Amino acid sequence: MSQQQKFDFSVSQVGDQWNAEVTRRVSSRKTSVTKQKKGFASEAQATEWAEAKLAECVENLQAGNQRKADKRHARTELATKQASEKALATELYNKKQQAYFESLDDEDFDEDDSYDEDYEDDLETR
Repeated sequence: MSQQQKFDFSVSQVGDQWNAEVTRRVSSRKTSVTKQKKGFASEAQATEWAEAKLAECVENLQAGNQRKADKRHARTELATKQASEKALATELYNKKQQAYFESLDDEDFDEDDSYDEDYEDDLETR
């Protein structure tokens, strides 16, 4: 596959006038005209105008890409922060739950012992 640039320009002559176009590659088979100007007196003038507009288009494209990259970077940072906060909250929850279960293990259940004795008394009386 050949790599083509996103923007390019072309200069053509119609009669005694020159026309300049800045084109954008839409897909591998299709291009569209982004800017055009007709009626230049010489090829040099048409080429100069096309190069200036081409540089402007490339600059706009790079500025847009930078804005998108900044937004993507901010989203990634936010997602990372949220994930770390969620992991911390989960860890704290698990610690609290473990401490609760340990406190239950440490307690004496006198009520359960009395229940067992009452149950055994009931069995003996039957």
